[in-house]
Amino acid sequence: MRDLVLGVDQGTTSTRACVMDRRGRDFSHARLPHRQIYAREGWVEHDPSEIWENVKRAIVDAVERAGAGSRLAGIGIANQGETVLVWDRASGVPLGPAIVWQDTRTQEEMERLARDEPTARRIREATGLAADAYFSASKIRWLLDHVPEARPLAEQGRLCAGTVDAWLVWKLTEGASFVTDASTAARTLLFDIHALRYDPWLLGLFGVPASVLPEVRRSDEALGSVRGLGPAIDGTPIVAGLVDQPAALFGQGCLAAGQAKATYGTGCFVYLNTGGSPRPSAHGLLTTIAWQRAAGTVYALDGGVFAAGSVVEWLARLGLLSDPAGADALLASVPRSSDEVTCVPALAGLAAPYWDRSARATWLGMGLGTERADLVRAALEGVACRVAQVVRAMEKDAALPIGSLRVDGGLTACASLMQMQADLLGVPVEVAAEAEATLRGICFLAARAAGLWKDDAEALGMRRAGRIVEPRASETERRGRRERFERAVALVQEWHGRPV
Repeated sequence: MRDLVLGVDQGTTSTRACVMDRRGRDFSHARLPHRQIYAREGWVEHDPSEIWENVKRAIVDAVERAGAGSRLAGIGIANQGETVLVWDRASGVPLGPAIVWQDTRTQEEMERLARDEPTARRIREATGLAADAYFSASKIRWLLDHVPEARPLAEQGRLCAGTVDAWLVWKLTEGASFVTDASTAARTLLFDIHALRYDPWLLGLFGVPASVLPEVRRSDEALGSVRGLGPAIDGTPIVAGLVDQPAALFGQGCLAAGQAKATYGTGCFVYLNTGGSPRPSAHGLLTTIAWQRAAGTVYALDGGVFAAGSVVEWLARLGLLSDPAGADALLASVPRSSDEVTCVPALAGLAAPYWDRSARATWLGMGLGTERADLVRAALEGVACRVAQVVRAMEKDAALPIGSLRVDGGLTACASLMQMQADLLGVPVEVAAEAEATLRGICFLAARAAGLWKDDAEALGMRRAGRIVEPRASETERRGRRERFERAVALVQEWHGRPV
């Protein structure tokens, strides 16, 4: 009986795999980290072969531990989104490293486009996105221009240029399928989210031949069948694909318009389900595709904070924390200082709603009495302030209040941060029972696509509630903390050359 699904979350720092049954129970987990390669300032790369080997191992390990074998009804794959690579269609060999979504080597080029108002407007109207190096298009052009074999192979019809999901499906099917899903294509800056196709004008703008890109399919559509992983897994259909953030939105049960989630990983990404119509943003957010299913396309507003978990890891590296898990104990040991230290944690620039990549992190308001705990507290509050800014922008764009925020990701284990978040938002923060909502979300979508559940109501019934963090701060305190933070952001932007 085929009553199990396997989910893969290929993320920025690791690959996770999970086998889940029709009752939403996790049978087994596997997790494997991979290297972050910093070849130059602003460059962030991954080794595609290392990621592929980790995905293979994670799948095999999870299946073997669960004893799943022939019981697998389908596989779902969640991916990093904007990270891209190129490979030889004939040999399957990658032509160098993958360029990660955090990489800024093409930012100068994208800023030129952003300053050209007609071009930037047309990009936003078609894609819902900002002209920024965060997205895939300029990274693909860089690979085409700087990898010697790339353009000659493209001219011969032998080049594949794709996001990590397309690479993994290609490898899992031994080259039989070169495909991606609509939520991932929507992150390339090459895809018209209204017409649901690659846009010829954008392809020309970035010099990307359509022939090198994967076919776009629905998020719940068959992507191919596994080959080469052994008799227990071979033949299993790949039935679902999503970007990691829409997968977390699905896993958090935000299937109705007006429901929002925030995932605290390397960065923190807030998504608001806006239903069947794309909602343009007037407040610095992105409009994107949450998923495309047989029932139709669901859109979302997206607000990214580039540094969240990476802020905590940075604090630990500086010796301000013994380890990322120690923040609560440190903050509990020292009462809040009256120095009112403020931190703008712009370690990778400012994303929504500013889109200022030149900004960098800073602490303001330090004095002789400032303690280590004050610096850590201010950094965590800075992350919470950035998320609050995004949520408030979403409320303005959607013209509706967000009555609670569902949250997931490793940083939700930090009780101090979650309390700060509730205080700054003034609404309850619902912490997921399982931190890995992305993995559960892709399992949920795979279970729906494979027919294990007859409707979305069954999927919603599998979501397990966690703890609820209620706000404690007064409206006066909340407003004062947010206004102080916004003044600090203005100073940071002015310092780094962007007048405000």
